[in-house]
Amino acid sequence: MIYHLSSQFAISRQKFSRESWTKLLRLGMFYGWQPMGTRVPSMTEIHGFDVDDWDGTYLTNDGQIVVAEDAFSLGTALERSLDDIPDFNLDFYLLDLSQVTPFEYFAGDEKTQLEEFIKFCRLGSFLILRI
Repeated sequence: MIYHLSSQFAISRQKFSRESWTKLLRLGMFYGWQPMGTRVPSMTEIHGFDVDDWDGTYLTNDGQIVVAEDAFSLGTALERSLDDIPDFNLDFYLLDLSQVTPFEYFAGDEKTQLEEFIKFCRLGSFLILRI
């Protein structure tokens, strides 16, 4: 699954694999982000969802909305992680990426993606889409 994130107030997008997105969210929580939950997609994007049953998930790409306060909070938490993530690539040869910690995953070249996402969060609310 691919997550396409689209800012609601600027022409800016981010794209993450399922593995990257879940590790990014875990890293944010480790550094103090308390998820507020997403808002239900607009009525035109719901396509059969029961609005009353929306659980606020970040782990689907149904057009749900991450509000500005939540985006800022996530970006702030991730920024706190930067000093603890190595600037160099780590040598790990695990076939199962689920065994790689977020610190290892975002080390080296991947740290740039994390830094770009922090800037993206500062833009405010965004949609999680499946383009």
